[in-house]
Amino acid sequence: MESDIEQSARSVPRLDGNETPPASLIAQARELSWYHTLELAPGFVTEGWFDLRPYIDHYGLPERMDGMRVLEVGTWDGFWAFEMERRGAAVVAIDLDDESELDWPPRRRPSKSPEVPRGRAFRLAREMLDSKVERINLSVYDARPEDLGTFDLVFCGSVLIHLRDQLRALERIAALCTGTFISAEEYDRMTNRFPLPLARYRANVEASVVYWRPNARAWKQMMWTAGFDRVSERCRFTMDSKQGFSVRHLVLHGLKER
Repeated sequence: MESDIEQSARSVPRLDGNETPPASLIAQARELSWYHTLELAPGFVTEGWFDLRPYIDHYGLPERMDGMRVLEVGTWDGFWAFEMERRGAAVVAIDLDDESELDWPPRRRPSKSPEVPRGRAFRLAREMLDSKVERINLSVYDARPEDLGTFDLVFCGSVLIHLRDQLRALERIAALCTGTFISAEEYDRMTNRFPLPLARYRANVEASVVYWRPNARAWKQMMWTAGFDRVSERCRFTMDSKQGFSVRHLVLHGLKER
C-alpha cells in the first residue's frame, strides 16, 4: 500500500518531469537549507522543515487553475507557488529577502541576517523547475493593487501568525483579491474553549516568533472585518515538521461578493 507521501507524489510541484536539471544545480541545492520539501529533479528531493505533500488536499485548491491570476503571500521556498503554477495558474509570489525586515517580536529578531538571502532557494528551485512564477521582494503590508494588480485567488499559509498587525495584512489581502482567499494559520486551542473571538499574547514566550495566536473565531471574524463577505471553514489538521514539533492548522476560505 502506498504511503501518504507516495500517494501525493502526483501533486509534487514538478513542472516538467522529462528534463533533468544540470548536476551543478543539484549540487547547489544540496548545499542550501530548505524550509519546504521540493522534488527538484527525478530522485532528488530537498530536506525541508515541512513536507507539505501529504496535506495538499486539506487546503481546497481548485484541481485546475487555468486562466487564473494568483498571488501567494509569504512564499519562502515556493512550494505552493509552484503547485498552483503546475495546476495552470499565472502566479505572483511575494516575500522578503532580508530576514531583519521580518515583523518578529523585538526580542526575537536576529542580530544579523543570514549570509544566504531568504529568496536564494526559491530562485534556484525556479530555475530547476523551469518555472515562470514571478517573485517580488515585498512585505504584505506594502502589497497594493496599484502596484500588483488584482488576483482571482490569494493564498497565504503560516504567515499571518507571525505578524504584529494581522488585521492590517488581511486588509491588504482583501484589496488584492477579487475572488477566493485561502488562509491556513495556526490557531489557539486554549481560547478556542470560549464562545468568543479571542487571541492569546505569545511574544513573551522564549524563542517565539509570534505576537498573537488567535482562536478560530477570531481568525474568521478578522477575515470578515477585512472585507471578505463569506468566510467558511475548510478543515483543521495538525502538520508535523522534520524538526520534531507540530503545528495545528486552521484552513479558511474567504469569498468576496462581486
